[in-house]
Amino acid sequence: MALEERLPDEQIAAYVRDTLAWDTRLDATHVEVTVDDGKVTLTGLVRQASEKLAASEDAWRIKGVRAVHNRIAVSPLSARTEADISADVVNALRGDPRVDDKGIVVSVAGGVVTLSGVVASQSERRAAIDDAWHTVGVVDVVDQLAVSPQRRRPDTEIAADVRAALSRDARITDATRISARVHNGVVRLYGGVDRPAERQAAEEDARFTAGVVEVLNELAIAA
Repeated sequence: MALEERLPDEQIAAYVRDTLAWDTRLDATHVEVTVDDGKVTLTGLVRQASEKLAASEDAWRIKGVRAVHNRIAVSPLSARTEADISADVVNALRGDPRVDDKGIVVSVAGGVVTLSGVVASQSERRAAIDDAWHTVGVVDVVDQLAVSPQRRRPDTEIAADVRAALSRDARITDATRISARVHNGVVRLYGGVDRPAERQAAEEDARFTAGVVEVLNELAIAA
């Protein structure tokens, strides 16, 4: 975003609040929004973990946002036992065609779900995390999943595929401003983009590339 287009913090906060109120996925009645130098902080209370996740996604949608710190607490309407939550997460993983649940271990403590073990791809990892976030009674999700692709690819091939994906992505205005380096399957993105949506799009392009183990998104959003 060019300097002259930079929105004031008050306007960014207003847009975030409006977007939270618009989104039918959550009840933002008790969510507070503050913005400092384009960095959004969300606090307050929601009833489901999926609402907390949606709030972050909404904040990142807004022009001028440079970072999102989600400190919203989750307080379910009714308490559920750890055994019930664990069983529901396991069943969700088992029923998700995107996930091979055999290598995933689920543990629950105080409503916090921890996923550990090994999956074959970043997309599978993301799907497993989403399944946990959308389970009733979950207050937070801790991701300890390791990615071990079934077929190792040379870093040069992965880097070439990531750059190609970035260059053809209509969501990214100028892919030449984004650099991608790969070491042992870990992709590091750096450089600059104009909007939060471009930063997220670049991360998705890298994350869903075959052979990627992890993505380090160091892209800066233009001030």
